[in-house]
Amino acid sequence: MSFSPEKNNVPDNAAAAGTDGSAKKKTVPKRSGKLPAKKPVKLRAQEENDIFALDIGTRNVVGVIGHMSDGVFCIDHTAVIPHKQRAMIDGQIEDIPEVARIAGSVKEKLEERSGIKLSRAAIAAAGRALRTRRTQMSFNIEDKETITDDDVKTFELECSLKAQDELDPENGEASFPFYCVGHTVIRYLLDDYQISSLVGHKGKRASVELIAAFLPETVVESLYSVTDMIGLDVSSLTLEPIAAMNVIIPPNIRLINIALVDIGAGTSDIAISQNGSIVAYAMSTMAGDEITEEIVRNYIVDFQTAEKMKLSSGKETISYKDILGFEHTIDEKEFFDSLIPAVNILAEDIAEHIINANGQAPAAVFLVGGGSLVKGLAEAVAEKLDIPQTRVAVGGREAMKNISFGRSRISGPEYVTPVGIGITAAKNGGYDFSVITLNGKKVRIFDTRTVRILDLLMSEGYKTSHIIGHTGRSLTFTLNGEKQFVKGEPSAAAEVTVNGESASLETTVRQGDVIEFIPAESGKNAEVRISDIAGDVTVRKVYIDGTEYPFGVIACVNGRRITSDHIVQNFDNVTVSEIETLGELMETLPFDTSRLDFYKAGKLLSIDHILRDNDDIITSDKPEIVKNERDMPDLIRKVQDNAVPEDTEGFRITLNGKSITLEPRPNDRPHEFIELMALADIDLDSPPKSGDMILTVNGKEASFMDVLHEGDSAVIKWAEA
Repeated sequence: MSFSPEKNNVPDNAAAAGTDGSAKKKTVPKRSGKLPAKKPVKLRAQEENDIFALDIGTRNVVGVIGHMSDGVFCIDHTAVIPHKQRAMIDGQIEDIPEVARIAGSVKEKLEERSGIKLSRAAIAAAGRALRTRRTQMSFNIEDKETITDDDVKTFELECSLKAQDELDPENGEASFPFYCVGHTVIRYLLDDYQISSLVGHKGKRASVELIAAFLPETVVESLYSVTDMIGLDVSSLTLEPIAAMNVIIPPNIRLINIALVDIGAGTSDIAISQNGSIVAYAMSTMAGDEITEEIVRNYIVDFQTAEKMKLSSGKETISYKDILGFEHTIDEKEFFDSLIPAVNILAEDIAEHIINANGQAPAAVFLVGGGSLVKGLAEAVAEKLDIPQTRVAVGGREAMKNISFGRSRISGPEYVTPVGIGITAAKNGGYDFSVITLNGKKVRIFDTRTVRILDLLMSEGYKTSHIIGHTGRSLTFTLNGEKQFVKGEPSAAAEVTVNGESASLETTVRQGDVIEFIPAESGKNAEVRISDIAGDVTVRKVYIDGTEYPFGVIACVNGRRITSDHIVQNFDNVTVSEIETLGELMETLPFDTSRLDFYKAGKLLSIDHILRDNDDIITSDKPEIVKNERDMPDLIRKVQDNAVPEDTEGFRITLNGKSITLEPRPNDRPHEFIELMALADIDLDSPPKSGDMILTVNGKEASFMDVLHEGDSAVIKWAEA
């Protein structure tokens, strides 16, 4: 029903109904001069599957409401409102309140059409000042039963953080940070073999190679400022060429080397697919506005008029009014021929960026976005890339994959990006932004899905060991030839609370949540010291003929003697021996001990002698055993040949009634009876027939190895026949 504001024909506000409920009489409102207020529409809350994609472009703001059904994105409602003035330039919002006003109008239109109170939106950023970083990380997965989906997401997030760390130094002293607004996986590796998916597998090492895209803080924050002004939370943020890729070139056709170019008014954003993945991104600030500005200069018209003229393809003539008020009509061919130089410049710039990103001309090119509608641009791009014109297409409705358009009138390439934003959000492929308090610090996170505590911690630099913890490393070594294995200690789990309540790493967090996190403690590595094996390995020593030798508990690692505090390492060869007696020491000495006697302070030591620290021991050759008395003269001659000359000073004894002096022996060895054999006045050449010899010390029978003492009286003579 329409209402007229005419004074004399204003309808009354009353109405009467018949008994059947139908209106029997219509009246008009009382004269007020104002239109009646619209009856407010009751809006329902936005549900999980109500996906609102908001494309804030340089020329237009486009809104799409849709939902996912069996893998198909179903478009329910759309709205487009152009900017009334140049509030955005080259993809950057310059007049935030004005852009928010237009975006708010799009939101209101869609609320009215859908009956949904929109509270959150998926958005995308143009590639203004785009930075990319290709990086790879490997992860030890030996302790995992199988790789889970969360494991893979964690690997990707760590890899994105590594890309961020690598990018930051390149920014130097730039006053603004760069935010990661998207990433695409190039390949997964399992134990160095490429694999399409890691989930469910087990192995020793998993690797992820991806390309991450970054935009300056100013670009991203301006988008959030607009959504804040119109009461929208951002559910997903992505990069415009990623969104366009997801709707035009899904993963199953990314084996082909294709360049997708999203030509907006302010930027031309490029994504390159190859071997099943998106392998590169690029951006140019030359786009549709370059053509519009050429029209403004050539035909002296305002920007809005130039935009209309640019999109007038298909008409025989084009009529317009210049800024001076004069009306003109120009032949369509003449008009577009005048734009060929500008179109060629734009095409050449796009082709150059494609080749720089791809390394060569691709197999095919898709042009999307409102700027792709410029007449002759597709042909010019094909020419600049030196590929057939049939290999460059403008992607519109017919090129969109897995889309149900419903009653919507979507047709042109300008809808590719907003629809792609919706698909990306539906598949949790966008980055989300939240402000959360973590251990007293305000942090914000851009994420590819609903923010979990795990995602927040990873973005803040916590490593897997802080979040999950690891069992300590085991230790394997050999002890006296036997293999030993010692387990590491188990880890202590992390503790986390959200707003004072206990939570898990999978708990999702919301704006304003307060999180307290106590990191996990990894188990201690197995540690074995020599003291754990052999007790106190205190260095003790004895001296044998002036040379130092160790005794006690002796430990060696890989052939090198060590102390009790030495820590055993993996695969060490450990030997431990215990030497407490002279006999045990003799087995280790580096010389033959079988023909030696050992003395301490002149006392002959037995093999059972208990060694003491700093013992001073001397050795002496054992005397030859006389098996036959007839061999005795030879033994005596041998001793005489090695006799020490008599001296006036030294060790004095009496031999055969005559006082003699014995010189000190080397190393202060004790004097033995056998030494006197060389000094006795005995005719060795003519022994008596009996061959018997008297050997006594102080009147008692003596043996050759008896130790002599100062003042002893010895007798050595042949017995009478």
